[in-house]
Amino acid sequence: MQNREFYKDRVCTRVDEVMPQLIALSDTIWQHPEYNFQEFHACEAMSNCLEELGFAVETGVGGIETSVRAVYDSGKVGPNLGIFGEFDAVPGMGHACGHNLMCAMAVGAGAGLKAVVDELGGKVTVLGCPAEEGGGGKIIMLKNGAFAGLDIGLLLHSASDTVVNDISYSRTDVRVHFYGKKAHAATWPEEGISALTPVLELFQVVNALKPEIGDKGKMLGIIRDGGDEAIYVPDHCSAEFTIRSFSMKYKLELLERFLHICEHLAAITNTRFEYEEIGLSYEDIRNNPVLEDLLERNFTDLGEVVKPRERALGIGCTDMGNVTHELPALQSYVLVKAATRGHTPEFEEAVGGPLGHRAIGVGAKAMALTGLDILMDPSKLAEVKQAFAEMKQRYEG
Repeated sequence: MQNREFYKDRVCTRVDEVMPQLIALSDTIWQHPEYNFQEFHACEAMSNCLEELGFAVETGVGGIETSVRAVYDSGKVGPNLGIFGEFDAVPGMGHACGHNLMCAMAVGAGAGLKAVVDELGGKVTVLGCPAEEGGGGKIIMLKNGAFAGLDIGLLLHSASDTVVNDISYSRTDVRVHFYGKKAHAATWPEEGISALTPVLELFQVVNALKPEIGDKGKMLGIIRDGGDEAIYVPDHCSAEFTIRSFSMKYKLELLERFLHICEHLAAITNTRFEYEEIGLSYEDIRNNPVLEDLLERNFTDLGEVVKPRERALGIGCTDMGNVTHELPALQSYVLVKAATRGHTPEFEEAVGGPLGHRAIGVGAKAMALTGLDILMDPSKLAEVKQAFAEMKQRYEG
């Protein structure tokens, strides 16, 4: 077997060779923004590119019509390396999150690994994941077995800095309903039971809990339905809340407590309470530390300045968090334009131009070289799996 430098050069050379295709893929997705579960152009473009590169491609995997799974199998024993990409846009803002770059990076990393996997053994699986922006595409694909058999999962997100570690919220959104009895508020108010009273009291209680909860979590809400007309005692009112924490366990405790508060307010006000979850729960990211270390080394070797994860990068929710609960994986970041926040017009412009194109090459090589480390050294995969087992024990044992 050749040494790592030999295979590293081959990986990087292959990424350089396919850069025109990667840029074309990114640009066409950027020019045709599509939203949750409607990414038909992106799905076709990614699939065609992967087929041209010699992958066996399926679409519609994991229960989503616009998903992509492309596999190159060396036929030799070895790990199955999962490279994740996204391609949905931000509603009303085009590709202001840079998912067009993420799709191209994943394809590029796959192409780089394909150049060496025949000699080293194993499989390369490239995944096009729809509906990250609120639709929970990876959660659906995960539940339907689309990621079964992967030994690791790598995803790089477009950002204002290059960062390997990550934090995100565990989040569950709920809509709460209170039902009372309608009556004419000016003439016969005593005949009514206001459904608005428990909603207003709910906000008071939640506000009173903020000092106790502190930075451990968040309960944030709006009134969705406060009644029909001021002259009537409302018989139905509703509110929506997002319950969040950096810890899934504490998020679930907060959610249980929140629902108990709602039940007690209904009992106190003689109303009836119901609730429903809105969408899918996104869970906290749990990056694999061994994969982070490998990725950081590869970024550094490529000349990137790796920075610590700071709040200035933004803290949200990602369905990649759910993936990291089920297999050794990470979501990390690659610089597009410094001091430029995602989900802004400035970032949307940057990911469609030369700065974005640069990020494709760097990100594709960094992920491919991290995969190369796993292919070349079985002890690294053992360390990755041990770290994953320790994480499961720490959070769930």
